Amino acid sequence: MLTQAAVLFIFILGVGIWLSAIIGFGIITAPLLHRNLESNEAGRLASRMVERAHLVGWYGGILCLVAIIIHSLYVSDGPAGSEFLIWSIPSILATSIWWVSWKKVLPEAESLRVAVSIAISSEVEDEDMIEAQQLFTKIHQLSANMWKACSILILVSLIGFSLLVT
Repeated sequence: MLTQAAVLFIFILGVGIWLSAIIGFGIITAPLLHRNLESNEAGRLASRMVERAHLVGWYGGILCLVAIIIHSLYVSDGPAGSEFLIWSIPSILATSIWWVSWKKVLPEAESLRVAVSIAISSEVEDEDMIEAQQLFTKIHQLSANMWKACSILILVSLIGFSLLVT
């Protein structure tokens, strides 16, 4: 019983850390930056902060996965049940999406942001810059959708894991 409570605590702690990164940056900080600073300055500052938000979220995701592993090794009797596996899938999927957002999408968005800001500062309007701006907008939207998907998956996993453990 104590092990179950400890596992649930670790899982909830991981979810809290992860959601604090999502809410802290995605819902509070980024809109505030873009509302109060010039576009170029807000983008430069936000790009430095989003890297740290990904790192904090990664720590939370790892804690969630550690809780799942501890539960499957020490709490469950024998092989993990199908209910446990079903409720583990959203956390595993969310962690994977988070990693892709961090390591694949974010660097691409950052390189495009820098290229567009250089082109804007040189005051050159050509097709390549317009295309780069459109591509940056699409990648930014993809990143935002990935964060939303992670939020939903994390909450689904939290609900399921809580029902399973209690």
